[in-house]
Amino acid sequence: GGAGALVPITGFANGVCSSACEFQVEGQVFGIGCQIFRIAGPVILYGIFSSWVLGVIYLVVTGL
Repeated sequence: GGAGALVPITGFANGVCSSACEFQVEGQVFGIGCQIFRIAGPVILYGIFSSWVLGVIYLVVTGL
């Protein structure tokens, strides 16, 4: 109760850091640098796309 914003943020950070730690042995650039966006990329893309769709729906509903 009351941790609605905290849980998704820590889960996202755990997903990003776990993929970085898993591929740390492959080096700084190809291991951590490339694999860190395996989880972060789709999440960021979904957030941007869904906010765009909701903005268009809001624009249509309010009739601006």
